[in-house]
Amino acid sequence: MFDVVTVGSATEDVFVIVHDTVVVRIQDAKAERAYLGLDHGAKIAVDNIEIMTGGGATNTAVGLARMGLKTACVSKLGRDGPGERIQAELDREGVDTSLLAFSDDHRTGYSVIITCFSGERTVLTYRGAAEQLTLADLDLDAVLDTRWLFIGSLRGPAAALFFELPKAAASRGVKVAANPGGTQLALGLDGLRPVLANLEVIFLNKHEAYELTGVQPDPSRADEYAMLRSIADAGCRRVVITDGEEGADGYDEAGPCYVPAYSVKVASTVGAGDAFASGCVAGLVRGLPLVEAMRLGAANAASVVQQVGAKTGLLSWDEAVAFAASRRPGT
Repeated sequence: MFDVVTVGSATEDVFVIVHDTVVVRIQDAKAERAYLGLDHGAKIAVDNIEIMTGGGATNTAVGLARMGLKTACVSKLGRDGPGERIQAELDREGVDTSLLAFSDDHRTGYSVIITCFSGERTVLTYRGAAEQLTLADLDLDAVLDTRWLFIGSLRGPAAALFFELPKAAASRGVKVAANPGGTQLALGLDGLRPVLANLEVIFLNKHEAYELTGVQPDPSRADEYAMLRSIADAGCRRVVITDGEEGADGYDEAGPCYVPAYSVKVASTVGAGDAFASGCVAGLVRGLPLVEAMRLGAANAASVVQQVGAKTGLLSWDEAVAFAASRRPGT
């Protein structure tokens, strides 16, 4: 039996570090949006380039494996070089790859990640084979031979799994964690209610939480509490909303909780959400209260953003515990 099986996307990522950029911010009465600016038609000098693997399923699988949990990854790869490299890296990290599916018709997912001077990133993504994953590709008995299931963003034909797998997992007593993507968020709370009733914990960033709940931004913390409560009232047992350097809010039967972010120098924000989720789930699998599990998630995310790559800075269990113990939140 596995401790955790992760389901979702798998990509090869090209990180392009470009310091010669501008960020354009447009604000109205409801919200502020930021856009990455590059000179149109120009040849832009690149400061550095790195090629790594990514995707929510592989990032969380490696994060959980480094935390000492027996982990398997479920995604769909093309029969190509990127697919071979992704599988090889998962094998090196101790992630079970026997549940991976392969496509003869679609290439492995691929992303170009443009990181600007601030460490924030803009991602150009080709979903590829991963969005073709369906129930027919899975050995469901093997996938559900686990204590926990972690389901990441799914789109295209694969989006149906976001509804099918939690229901199947609940019937077998498997706890489910989820990090929905745009396809799921567009359904709103009413559309996701059947899934939320089968979730042990959901992870959202603040922008996603606004989109899902329809709660309007508020200068006070009233909006965070309203979003937490509305998602919990829809059936989810634990809710976590992350907000970058502003920290993370959580909610469960013990009530609301808050964990500040650790102050670190940011090289790239890619993988921060996956790192937080894998650290937090590792804590929950080991029986920690939500707020303590969130502190481990914050430690894992703080380590990841100091380096380029979604997996490079992922911590072991002992490293995450030591990080959280040695530093006060916000420092």
